[in-house]
Amino acid sequence: MRIRISKRNSELVDNLTSLYNFRFDGIIARIAFAYSLQLNRRFNIEDDSQIASDGKDWRDERALFGSSVEEKSYLVLYKTLLDQHYRRNLTEDEFVKLFKKHLDAGLEKIHLDLDGKNISGGFHITYLMKLVKAGLELVSDTNPFLPPQENVKQINSYNGMVSILLGHDEHKNEIRLRINDLNEFDSCNIAIAGMVGSGKTELVKDILYQVSLQTEKNLKFIFFDYKGEGNPDRLKSFFDHTDCKMIDLRKIPFDLNPLSFISLNDERTRSFNIKSFVDFVCAIATQLGANQKHILQTIISDCFENLMRLQSLMPDTYSNVHPTLNNILEALEHYNQENQRSPDTLDGIISDLATNIFQGDPIPQSKKIYEQSLYINLPLELSDTLRQLCVFLTLKYLLAEFSSTNDTEPTKERIKPLRYIIVIDEAHVYLKNKNASKALEDILRVLRSKGVVVIMLTQGVEDYKTKNFDFTSQIKIPICLNINNKDYRLIESFVGTPRSRQKLQEIINKLEPRKAIISIPEPQVIKISQFWERMANL
Repeated sequence: MRIRISKRNSELVDNLTSLYNFRFDGIIARIAFAYSLQLNRRFNIEDDSQIASDGKDWRDERALFGSSVEEKSYLVLYKTLLDQHYRRNLTEDEFVKLFKKHLDAGLEKIHLDLDGKNISGGFHITYLMKLVKAGLELVSDTNPFLPPQENVKQINSYNGMVSILLGHDEHKNEIRLRINDLNEFDSCNIAIAGMVGSGKTELVKDILYQVSLQTEKNLKFIFFDYKGEGNPDRLKSFFDHTDCKMIDLRKIPFDLNPLSFISLNDERTRSFNIKSFVDFVCAIATQLGANQKHILQTIISDCFENLMRLQSLMPDTYSNVHPTLNNILEALEHYNQENQRSPDTLDGIISDLATNIFQGDPIPQSKKIYEQSLYINLPLELSDTLRQLCVFLTLKYLLAEFSSTNDTEPTKERIKPLRYIIVIDEAHVYLKNKNASKALEDILRVLRSKGVVVIMLTQGVEDYKTKNFDFTSQIKIPICLNINNKDYRLIESFVGTPRSRQKLQEIINKLEPRKAIISIPEPQVIKISQFWERMANL
């Protein structure tokens, strides 16, 4: 394949080849082409306008596209890249035309980026390494989840026994859960299944009330209400008794900067944190493609680098300051103008997150969210994607915070200290999402040793067993309330295999509103506690 470029591009190729002391001029051409793809540039295939062909003439495609050790041209790789970029099988003429346009765009952008910079100080080397690193991250299959520990955070814990009155058996005997007693359970996580009207929400409220009462409100919690049905008047009693604050996203954004967990002090850790954050966003917002993911990662990285420069100049002013989602949105708008990029789904998602969901301060507040009890009301007016992003970006923040603290060590009596409780309502929404369920799986695995209790609520026991993972393996306290699908095998898998299958079947037949099956020590049916009833009896 023969490709002849413009005289202007020939000059840029020669100058940049000389600047970097490359042996072959095709190297800078390949870098420029790849850079234009990183920028997500797209040209109109039907546009008949041509770039001038009065310059360098590449007759040997191996000189332009590179070659393998067997001296085979890598043209097919570049053809595939453009085919994927434009989502069609390009003809040879279309490929040549688009390659030249992308080459032109990449060379001009590199020239503009280097113009007036301190070349003698090595700026061009740092710049080139940044381009290469960004390209490698774009094609990398790795998905870092947790940051390495920079230092161990100190997070308070409650060291005493937490014993919950779950309800009463058929003989009116109290049924209690010693949720942090490792002699009874090797995991504190709780799974609750129950259809609408089964009493599961009132049960969870009663559990949280009892925890607050026993720990003198020192063990805090966060409750994600995915249905967005939280009514402050109806919940006032619960809020008052648990010292809980309601965040109603219909009225105010959540005062949290989800970027505030990203390291400011260590460059390697910071890069790891940023990639982990972007992976989280794209795992939930599946409509975002590889190029949008790369753009977001580049912009966040640049925002942090800019802050690092300001911090070195004015350390008192910019110490411990993080970019916010509003900063990212502004940087994205600037990026669009600079690269002639039209706003798309990435812009819409970042805009919604920055204006409707999170409103974090650049300087972290003195009181962390895990130092207060919060009820997050996620209204149905928000899309599923935004509600899930709110939940998982908050969980990502909590995961990073607790991951950087030490494991909680049991007492001699094997009582496990507790630090926090996370309640995820309508968890089946996340469990059915392959990417979200993977994130939830990792959260359960990691936080288990950090003294964090995760309580998940779903409408059926079958929701906990996904194609790729059985969540009951991480949850040792299953509670099965009245459910639609009373299939014996599903319930047995959820609560555990009983000594008598006939007895379990008899128990299943007794399920009705406010009744539940638990396995302490064998499956039995109980009448569950309800917060509203407790308040009526006070």
